[in-house]
Amino acid sequence: MMSLDPASRWVGGYVDYEWDHLRPLLDAYRIPVAGRRVLEFGCNVGASAIVLAWLGARVQAVDIAKSMVDLAEANARRYGETSGDGIAIGEGRAAFAHVADSRALPFPDACFDLVTCNSVLEYVHPDQLRAIQQEIDRVVAPGGLILVTGTSSRLWPREAHSGRWFIHWLPRRAGPLLGRGRNIEYGVWPWMVRYGFGPDYDNLDASDKAAAYLAARAAMRPPRTGAGYRLLAAAARLLGVGPGLLGNSIFCLLLKRG
Repeated sequence: MMSLDPASRWVGGYVDYEWDHLRPLLDAYRIPVAGRRVLEFGCNVGASAIVLAWLGARVQAVDIAKSMVDLAEANARRYGETSGDGIAIGEGRAAFAHVADSRALPFPDACFDLVTCNSVLEYVHPDQLRAIQQEIDRVVAPGGLILVTGTSSRLWPREAHSGRWFIHWLPRRAGPLLGRGRNIEYGVWPWMVRYGFGPDYDNLDASDKAAAYLAARAAMRPPRTGAGYRLLAAAARLLGVGPGLLGNSIFCLLLKRG
């Protein structure tokens, strides 16, 4: 028993959430996924993988927790049917695999056109983050993309997922004292997202995609937040990065140079 609430927005309602959030972002960034080879890194309950498959992608989803992989696969069957190489969903398909050590992905070099990391990098132990990013880089084809979304930023005083103030500025050894142990959401520094995958990446939303980012975010949030994102975009231009790197929830689109 996983003690998860099927009625929760982040369990039974997660696919709908991703349909309303991931899909507009893909549209705004003009990321074609139909027919593309996509790795969903850290699939959780499978919501992003299901949406990507509905949009026509050939998705391979992985997670370090076998229980989550089993749940994601069961969730995907609600939207499609088992085929010879995964679960057929719409025009695409999704396959799920348990990977106990993300520093050694069971895939050949340069085999994915797109890797999505949705609210996952902040849960990687900092001692392993760089090695995992290098492994993700290994499986991205030249000209491929890495899309990081919904990742809590350590720049901001309030942690994006839990809403707790200053929690991710505390040392990890403080976890047991707070009664949260290893489950504290620590966040990731934005420069690790931007540069941790290696030197061969361009930050697409630093230039022509900045307007697309703002349009996508405006579609996901009430209009009153638009001014705040315009300020982020102005600050990002001064720093030469995409506006998504400066928010409390990191969004970043990286292109691997061929």
